[in-house]
Amino acid sequence: MQFDHLMHWVPDLDAAMNDYRALGFTIQPGGEHPGVGTHNAAWRIDARYVELIAVHDEGVARAGFGPAWPAIDATLRAGGGALAFAVLVGDVAATVAQLRSRGVSVEDEQSGSIDQADGSTVTWALAFISEGPPWAPFFINYGAPRDELGASGEQELPVGRWSLDRILVEVPDPVGSVTWLAGVLGLSVSQRGQDAVEVELPGCTIAFVRGSANRPTGVVLAGAHAPVGEVAGLRYLPATP
Repeated sequence: MQFDHLMHWVPDLDAAMNDYRALGFTIQPGGEHPGVGTHNAAWRIDARYVELIAVHDEGVARAGFGPAWPAIDATLRAGGGALAFAVLVGDVAATVAQLRSRGVSVEDEQSGSIDQADGSTVTWALAFISEGPPWAPFFINYGAPRDELGASGEQELPVGRWSLDRILVEVPDPVGSVTWLAGVLGLSVSQRGQDAVEVELPGCTIAFVRGSANRPTGVVLAGAHAPVGEVAGLRYLPATP
């Protein structure tokens, strides 16, 4: 079980790609998600990535996302923002069964796909937590070894010069939130200074800070001269010693 990607919802994909590139990120276009009316692009760190995702057909998206649509729509109308992150697992169905045995309410495994610009289609299995906070992670497996996969299953994407240090999730109750996530993932809780509690998920620490957004609001990057700035409601910050 390890961090896979952060979903950054943006109102305009081309504009967001340009803004990311202006900060110094290498961004690659992705493709379209059939049946849900969205398209994407990505900044790849290695097999981990930040996904830029936007709606290109609102009618299809409204129907495709169902109960999740109001939160997506509100985020986009507010200028964008990150809503959830994905956790890579070896077997989605087995993960669902294991979580249910511990009393975690999880939806059945379902499939997703992307039609890429080269005409190929990449598929994956995923499952969502059905009772939890709005920022709750979902679980994903692409059906291939992780080191063979790039962002959204794409191949040979450029690797970024910086790496993920942590994702900042702004919540009204940091202690309650981190305790819930640690329990779901079977990980321990740690303290970072006086202001944040966190879960050290392999691949990217998830840190909780007090605030009203109730979603991920910041990405902390490790590496020399890491980008600093904000794109569509998501801040990028440098790691501090």
